[in-house]
Amino acid sequence: MKSFGLNAAAVGGTLLLGALVAPASAQELLTNAKLDATSISSQVLATPTSWVVDASRVIAGPFNDGASSEPWCNVLDPGGFGLFFKPFTGGPVNGNVTVKLSQTVAGSAGLPYTLRGWAGAEANYVGLSDPTVQSLMAIEFLDAGNSVISAVTLDLRAAGLGVGAPTPPATGFAYHEFSVAGISPVGTASVRASVSMVDAYANPAGGGQAFVVDAFSLTVPEPASLGLAAIAGLALLPRRR
Repeated sequence: MKSFGLNAAAVGGTLLLGALVAPASAQELLTNAKLDATSISSQVLATPTSWVVDASRVIAGPFNDGASSEPWCNVLDPGGFGLFFKPFTGGPVNGNVTVKLSQTVAGSAGLPYTLRGWAGAEANYVGLSDPTVQSLMAIEFLDAGNSVISAVTLDLRAAGLGVGAPTPPATGFAYHEFSVAGISPVGTASVRASVSMVDAYANPAGGGQAFVVDAFSLTVPEPASLGLAAIAGLALLPRRR
């Protein structure tokens, strides 16, 4: 399986170019990571259970039809769902639309977090042609007051969104798996995984305009794996003569 995106780690939002020792095992932190359980919450149609969907238009403000769970954008499990972002709900009357899918979990400082997820787009999605329209995947580190301390963000368009044939097992939307990683800074109390469509609008050219996502994973190494990685890292240090 091919994975697009960032393979470097990050500290406080700054990417580290040096290699890290990979841990042997990792703990999944997300609930309903594959987005297959759905329910009505903030949007008029069902969206992934245990996730938050916020939608707003620049002129009209918050609204409830920015995204919906759909079976036709599912990637992994037959009969499941993916999430369909609706760029065509933005326009000159109500303003451009921003939609964010997120889930916040308990976190700790000094740990390497990795977010992976599938994203795809149809050819006329404005986020592929207009650089002011952003498609982002991010890990945000929050303090005890739920304020963001720092974030590591992947620009999906720059990383290959909607380019080439879909990566198997996906079969449409030029779906690929992307990843971003970061080390939680001092003061981290929780960690938020998110994917966002920012300032989108209906493409005047028409045609297929979907931006779709599915099957996320937010992981941190198991405690035993962290110990092994630390030992392996020490073994790589130069010895004094």
